Amino acid sequence: MNWIDSIILGLIEECGSNDIYEVCDYLGIDIVKLEPNNAILLGNESVYNRNFFNREVIFIRNDFAVKYARFVISHEVCHAVVHTSIGSAAFNGDLINKGKLERQANYFAFKFNNIKFDEIQLYEMTMEQISSCLELPEKALKQLFNEI
Repeated sequence: MNWIDSIILGLIEECGSNDIYEVCDYLGIDIVKLEPNNAILLGNESVYNRNFFNREVIFIRNDFAVKYARFVISHEVCHAVVHTSIGSAAFNGDLINKGKLERQANYFAFKFNNIKFDEIQLYEMTMEQISSCLELPEKALKQLFNEI
């Protein structure tokens, strides 16, 4: 996904930072941390909303470790920056390849955060253990390792 790599480089250059919180600030995306059971989250870890009272907002659970939260916010920034036409395609919701969009957003988050894997450190660990050790979503890790 070289095209996503190019978007990330351009975004970092434009914003003058590779800190996801500074990027959100530059883009005018608010980050709102909520209790995990808040109805706005719809049972998800996070939700990106482009039209929340004429604002762009990432709603995220307030109980994540720092690295985990950065990954999840980066994932949502991908939806904000790369998947800009999805909101206008809502009437075709059944035709949207949500799995593809989620893979792209996870790839974006891995690359944006420059996440590297130490094979020796992670040797013989379960996916749950790797997720805990690296403070990353297990679902995104499973997706990544299934595609390698």
